[in-house]
Amino acid sequence: MKLTEQGILHIEEEDISTMYCYRDRDGMAFDASFLFELQFHELTLSPGSVRAIQFDFEEEEAPLYEERERLVAEVQSALRTVDAQYDGSIVK
Repeated sequence: MKLTEQGILHIEEEDISTMYCYRDRDGMAFDASFLFELQFHELTLSPGSVRAIQFDFEEEEAPLYEERERLVAEVQSALRTVDAQYDGSIVK
């Protein structure tokens, strides 16, 4: 996971897998696991810092790609807990 100077939050397959691991192993809610991953990557998000999110995994990386719509909604929701100005934009 990284945030570019243009405000694009890149989320990789490994980041999503780790968040699900926190959920499944430790019982953490997705929002909490997202916040934990931000801390792990030493990312501090302030209001307006994220202009869009981009998932960096391809169609071949099933089952993540098959669950893309749900993943997008979960990440958008979690992101809004730290950046209320995030408007839901996604880079495809």
